[in-house]
Amino acid sequence: MAYVNDFQIKRAVNLMEQDGVIAYPTEAVFGLGCLPFSVEAIERILAIKKRPWHKGLILVASDIAQIEPFVDENFHDLLVCFDEVPDPEEPDQPVTWLLPKSELVLPLVCGEHPKIAIRLSKHPVVMALCDEAQSVIVSTSANRAGNPEMKRTEDVRNQMTHQLDMVVSGAVGGYDRPSKIIDAQTQKVLRA
Repeated sequence: MAYVNDFQIKRAVNLMEQDGVIAYPTEAVFGLGCLPFSVEAIERILAIKKRPWHKGLILVASDIAQIEPFVDENFHDLLVCFDEVPDPEEPDQPVTWLLPKSELVLPLVCGEHPKIAIRLSKHPVVMALCDEAQSVIVSTSANRAGNPEMKRTEDVRNQMTHQLDMVVSGAVGGYDRPSKIIDAQTQKVLRA
């Protein structure tokens, strides 16, 4: 289990509340993050990654209550997907679910998609960030488009420090690939 530094978490959330962009460890790689309503911070993340806005980003949360406002209320019954184990052979594998988005979701977050990608994270640093912010946070891998993802605090600091407001140190989880992506309505696996 990863160590969580409460001071770092409070500082990171304070920076995000001021439209800051942070890097932090997730289940498989380091992620870039900000709060979901900060247009300025989201635009910075897209610029850092050189990622076209229309591809969209993921939201991560520590509990379902944080997710509910971002999902179309007509589809809240689909939130049971977060209780499901899509692959009994890998019951703890992180899963990102695609759900119909609510009107709260900014176009910069969902891109050109009618659904929003959301992961309920079990990584202690991600959970601590979401709990301290009392919000989902934007998440996308900390790398430029086409470059490999980073798994170590030092690598992120060496390559991106000057573009970020903070790098939250910590260990990534034990997964060697990004989360599985499944459409909650169709159960179609979009990324295994």
